Amino acid sequence: MKNQLKIIRIYFCKGLSGPLGPYFELFQKSYARIAFYIIFVIITQEMEEKEKLALVIEGGGFKSVFSAGVLDAFLINKFNPFDIYIGVSSGAMCLSYYVASQYKSYFSLSKEVSVNEKFLSYRHALSEQGYMDLNFLSKYAKEHNPLHLQNIKETIKNKELYIVATNLENGEAVYLEPNKKNYYKCLQATSSLPFFTKGSCKINGVNFMDGAWSDSIPAKTAADFGATKIIVIRPNPLGYKLNGLSYLGLAAGYWWKNNPKVRDNFFKEDNRYNKAVDFLTAKHKNLEILQVCPDNFLKSSVVGTSVDDLTKDYHAGLEKGMDFLNNYFLNEAY
Repeated sequence: MKNQLKIIRIYFCKGLSGPLGPYFELFQKSYARIAFYIIFVIITQEMEEKEKLALVIEGGGFKSVFSAGVLDAFLINKFNPFDIYIGVSSGAMCLSYYVASQYKSYFSLSKEVSVNEKFLSYRHALSEQGYMDLNFLSKYAKEHNPLHLQNIKETIKNKELYIVATNLENGEAVYLEPNKKNYYKCLQATSSLPFFTKGSCKINGVNFMDGAWSDSIPAKTAADFGATKIIVIRPNPLGYKLNGLSYLGLAAGYWWKNNPKVRDNFFKEDNRYNKAVDFLTAKHKNLEILQVCPDNFLKSSVVGTSVDDLTKDYHAGLEKGMDFLNNYFLNEAY
């Protein structure tokens, strides 16, 4: 492009005096328009050719420790070429530690709270806080594994980071853009499950719940935001789909039976989720999607695990992340 601009500059800057001067001045004006158009086309083509890379992290409760292992493999290899980051539920939390460059922090936090009765307890399952106390989790994280929010701010400069939540008024997905003041609140909003947690989280007067109920695998959203290549990290085997409604979806659907838009999110959870999975495997023009998934079902569950199972699932993610980089990226300049 520099050579092209040089040629344009050389011819444009040559002058002509004498009787032909006025004609050359008219020519210069026309030539200026042509030159501007050529430059515009060149710049536009270069912008269109630039790859825009997105990282999408599905949620999964304690199973997200697998995703944390993958992301720690990325940190070890200083791999962070992304322009867009989107996280859902627990996936948003492990994504945040990755963006903050905090190696093993999510894994450490998961181990600590998995055996803490103040976080998980059937005794307060029917209380306002629910089986999982997200208020306690936020407080514990701030004290023992705080996010380096300044690191996040610097990492996402001129980039985009979204945390997916569901608007409880209309059931639609909302893509929160957290800041230093509300970051933990956004993480709490995207993880608020009916019955298992407090159920909702209010931000700026709007009640939100878990983003998985409206956009569980936001790869299409990443494409809508301009991504041309998307890496999706999932805590389930490749091609995994839901086979009917979950007990939670069924119960929550009846709980919100008087709000059709929210109710349908629960009653149609399998259709919505499976449609998102189909998008991952479909052929798209000018869009490449790569998935990082465990080979087998993880040992941890969404709402419970043991330290031993967490450790095995984390190491499975770490190994899978290393394999992924070896296969796709380590031989490229990123």
